[in-house]
Amino acid sequence: MKKRKITYLVIAAASFLSIILATNLLLRFSWAEPNSIVQVALLAGDVRSDKDKLVQAVYEQILKEEGFPYRVVSPAELTGYAPGELRGRYQAIVVPENINAAMTRETADIISFYVRDEGGCALFSLNPATSNPDGAQRPDPLLVDLLGVKYNMPLPDGRISTYSGYMYFTDQAKSQDWGITPGKLDQDNAFSTYSYGKLKFDHTVAKNINAQISAFDKTGGVEIPVITDKYYESGGSAVYANVPLASGKLRSDDLLPRAVLRTFMIDYARTPRLVNSPDGGGGLVINLHICSGAYFKALTVMLMQGLFQSDLPLSIHITAGPDTYKLGDDMGFGAENTYRGGPILEVLQNYGEIGSHGGWAHNLFAYNLQYLPRDKVFQLLDWNYQALEAVTGRKVLEYSAPGGNHPFWINSKLEEMGINSYYYAGDSGSSPSHPRIYESFSGQKLWAFPITPYRQYASLEEMERGHVSEEEVRQWVEDLIDFSAREKVIRMVYTHPSDTRFCLEAIRALEEKALSEQSAGRIKVAPMSQFADYLNRYSKTKCEIKKADNDYSIELENPDGLKDMTVAVYVGEESNNVVSGGDVKTTEEDGWLYLTVTSNPQKKLLEVNQI
Repeated sequence: MKKRKITYLVIAAASFLSIILATNLLLRFSWAEPNSIVQVALLAGDVRSDKDKLVQAVYEQILKEEGFPYRVVSPAELTGYAPGELRGRYQAIVVPENINAAMTRETADIISFYVRDEGGCALFSLNPATSNPDGAQRPDPLLVDLLGVKYNMPLPDGRISTYSGYMYFTDQAKSQDWGITPGKLDQDNAFSTYSYGKLKFDHTVAKNINAQISAFDKTGGVEIPVITDKYYESGGSAVYANVPLASGKLRSDDLLPRAVLRTFMIDYARTPRLVNSPDGGGGLVINLHICSGAYFKALTVMLMQGLFQSDLPLSIHITAGPDTYKLGDDMGFGAENTYRGGPILEVLQNYGEIGSHGGWAHNLFAYNLQYLPRDKVFQLLDWNYQALEAVTGRKVLEYSAPGGNHPFWINSKLEEMGINSYYYAGDSGSSPSHPRIYESFSGQKLWAFPITPYRQYASLEEMERGHVSEEEVRQWVEDLIDFSAREKVIRMVYTHPSDTRFCLEAIRALEEKALSEQSAGRIKVAPMSQFADYLNRYSKTKCEIKKADNDYSIELENPDGLKDMTVAVYVGEESNNVVSGGDVKTTEEDGWLYLTVTSNPQKKLLEVNQI
């Protein structure tokens, strides 16, 4: 009897353990939906003036365009969470400049605890916690110890203010780690731009304590930290940008704020995102400007040498009129002339998208735009647009401004004409975006494609005149395409037709590298209007990501369809995952799992479970 009781007890215990084990397995592999919504906290401490609103708007725009889930939060909301709760609520905290200069000690302590003890990641710009809530300047900012940088120090004359300096990266590789496009640094590794060379930025006087420095200023022979990070044993990190990031975007220099936000979100906070490029790969636009009849010989040579390829469709923008400098000079392309530009245009349309390059007469339009009545400007734009459509029989969707002369009031006319994308001389080296110049905003319907320069040069003929070596150009081309593929971003290069050996070899090197990487599935070469179509559809996509440990539930919705939309979630370097939901292509790279929808439903639920 005793033995029987023991046997029953053993069986009961074994059954109980089996039930527990089965329940755990069921819970683990039942594809139960994670219930923690992934989002980033964008801290809006004191938003009062129009200038403050613009700062917040810039951060929100970049986060939206880059597909990061975020929520604007107030300091009062942060203080409402119990210890340990904030980390589960927010993947990261972003603290923009100026609107968070006035900060209470309680808010600063909560953010510090989030990073130091909870393992959270936080990004700070320029002047966080430098004043009391009443506006009085603090002797020492509250976040110095957390950042490992003593910032907002007095100038030599004793004033507390920013100064104008430069931005040097420790080396080229480090700049690319921070998402800076190849070619944006000069020979001294200083951040530079097309035509102007080194760019100046506002910095606070600062001194490194125990942070790692990626970029610095050395104005006056003293090294001032500009981009730093500090890691904690908890896994948390504090990233500091000693520069007003929003100001770059507001001055038509989008690359730095976008690169810093992207790098922080991806490499530090490992925030899941909706990838803003087709199939989650890199993108490349090759934009050719044909300004006048001066390029007929070069176009003929390029065609004879096979430099136009159907596998590499270009954005080919043409000034269509018969004139260039003034009406009646007969130096233009003459798109409607059957003995001049017409036959060439009919051939060129087989190699990409024909776009409109300004208004009818290239130099007349470029250099007199600000003096012409608007109705005359619009008439010239119409003539150019209508001539190209008459010859090709295809709707014109792209535009480029001669001489880069592009006042924002032209955009309303472009929208009326049905244009969806345009070449842009501002925001150089950055992604397609909706530009801002302070209060002026290009709106949401047109995508601007910034030029990608090599130092102070943009077109190949400029590089030739600047005595850039062929080896430098080839290396830049290869680095740029590799960067686009690795970072999964869209970039645009532009030039004019040329029959010089330098330019022909550079175009050949560009096409060879692009064709190779496209064949490998790492990038896509397409006209800007095709990428703009994708981005317009992308901007309509609703994406909600929920997470529990390394399991994800992803809800996608788009009334125009989800084909080619890609979501990136971090799963770790060595992980085995089961993806459910169907019709999805998966790739893994550096611990990131990319899920690309291959069908075209309007709604989709994807689940990622680690086994």
